Amino acid sequence: MTFPARLLALLLCAATGGAWAQAQPPVSAQPSVEELTRTPTPEPKKPVASEAADAPPPSTEDGPRVTIDFRITGLVEPELSNAYNWLGFVAEDQRGRLDYTRLKILHDNAAPSIKKALQPYGYYQPVIDAELRGGPRDYFSIYRVTPGTPVRWAASDIVVEGEGADEVETLRALSPRIGRRLRHAEYDAFKSGVLSRLREAGYLDARATRAELRVDVKQHLAVAALSFDTGRHWRFGALRFEGSDQIDTDVLTRYLKFEPGESFSPQALLDSQFALYDLGYFADVEFTPQRDQAEGDEIPVLITLSDGKARRDDYGVGYGTDTGARVSAATEFRRLNARGHKLRAAVRASQKISGASAEYRIPYGTEPGEFLSFTGAAEQNNQVFGSSTDYRLGTALNRTRGDWKRIYYLRFHRSLFDFDEGDDDEVSLLTPGLSLSRQWLDDPAHARRGVSIFTDVHAAQEGLLSDASFVQTRGVLKGALPVPLLRRARLLGRVEFGATAVRGFDNLPPDERFFAGGDQSVRGYAYQSIGAGRNDNGGVIGGRYLNAFSVEVEQMFRNDWGFALFADAGGVGDAPNPRLEYGIGAGARYRAPFGALQVDLAHPLKSGEPPVRLHIGVRVGL
Repeated sequence: MTFPARLLALLLCAATGGAWAQAQPPVSAQPSVEELTRTPTPEPKKPVASEAADAPPPSTEDGPRVTIDFRITGLVEPELSNAYNWLGFVAEDQRGRLDYTRLKILHDNAAPSIKKALQPYGYYQPVIDAELRGGPRDYFSIYRVTPGTPVRWAASDIVVEGEGADEVETLRALSPRIGRRLRHAEYDAFKSGVLSRLREAGYLDARATRAELRVDVKQHLAVAALSFDTGRHWRFGALRFEGSDQIDTDVLTRYLKFEPGESFSPQALLDSQFALYDLGYFADVEFTPQRDQAEGDEIPVLITLSDGKARRDDYGVGYGTDTGARVSAATEFRRLNARGHKLRAAVRASQKISGASAEYRIPYGTEPGEFLSFTGAAEQNNQVFGSSTDYRLGTALNRTRGDWKRIYYLRFHRSLFDFDEGDDDEVSLLTPGLSLSRQWLDDPAHARRGVSIFTDVHAAQEGLLSDASFVQTRGVLKGALPVPLLRRARLLGRVEFGATAVRGFDNLPPDERFFAGGDQSVRGYAYQSIGAGRNDNGGVIGGRYLNAFSVEVEQMFRNDWGFALFADAGGVGDAPNPRLEYGIGAGARYRAPFGALQVDLAHPLKSGEPPVRLHIGVRVGL
């Protein structure tokens, strides 16, 4: 090669090397938290960058287009997804710019990018083996990652100044646990959690004056160094109601979650707003802190109320497998007087169950769901076992403090019933009782994950306005879980049990006997058609014990439609382990705002029954 040719080759090599150096992005020694943390996306499965049909054509300065298949090994989620996000192969390909020069630049920067991607999860010294092979058009790269020793939290350095300086120990309790692996998201949550705690304690002007995450890579330790100025401590001042005078203010203030003089809490303000709205008296409730009118350290609060309708009428027409065709009407008087009393009256007529009822409610306690009620009802029931006419008077105290809803009740029940034997029986019972219920639901109408528990126990004593002595308990456990690998699917389960200790079972009216079958029990069998025994006419007469089980898989599709497969089992008998009857089937589901409409076709696994039974009903929650 001649000297001019050699000189020209050297100049070309230098020019090419200079272009690579300029295109390579700089790598900082210790990036900020915001720079390092990117929202993870689902892991691409062996992503392949290939020429898209709608990609813009490469410029004339680009070299021939290339494709690459790349993979990262040695990592798990969420670190793996964040590492893929930091690699730029797919983005460059979508821009129509992936030639060999850009491919080489991205490959050379892959290891530093993966290191940055791992730092938010506490790995600051990973070892990365990068390999690129293939060509001249199709390439494959693999990045073998050994995360290394993670950085762990040391004791946090917290300084609190201002009127809330004595809160430092409380705030230190919020710091990440010593020895736990560093995660930058946890550091961010710690900062915001401290500010939230201060503001909830009445320090509305609290601010961070220093926020540093210090990482000692050699010692594998991290320290959160934070300083806060709490500012002034504020309290709730005087309350003022306006917009409505229908309900006495001393009734409304029982439901507020704060009192004048207490530390100002934005959450207590919000909870109080919801509580007044949930009473059902008002169409709108608004709480306005009037900080510009503060006197000293007290902020007055203006509560603006807008009256809702004083009366509500409900009318319904429908069909249910357990009730047949039905019509109903109800009226609720929401504000009978200034003490917030309510009255609800309802009538229902159907092919199987008809009746009328009334309930008078008096607010009680400090929660919207707490009240004292007085009820009266009359009902005519025509079922498989025969018929009954029931009259009830009762009083109940509903309490909702804590996680459990409790109902203490006393009910007088007069029943005239006939099991198709020609003679009517008359029974009176005075039954005190207690019901407990609790729910953990991620959605009150369409729970995808949750548990519901209900239990009741009541009794009567012969001679105390009762014609029989007995003790009865009943419990229902329901649950829901997402189905792995199936999107918008859930698994539903139900277990129900009941037991009665009684002298003289024949004196118990149908309401105090156990039956199974129907929409909410063993589908495939008629409502209350499963009982312990049969009378002289072959009818079911109920039993002392009940066991029922159900499992269902529900899969939803677009537009809130779906289907379900289910299996039910249930039995009633005079022993704790009665013989079970089984049913299986499938059904359609439609998710309405108030719950799920269900149409099921069920097949009973018992000879002599109709092969298919239609069940129509509504499920709310579980």
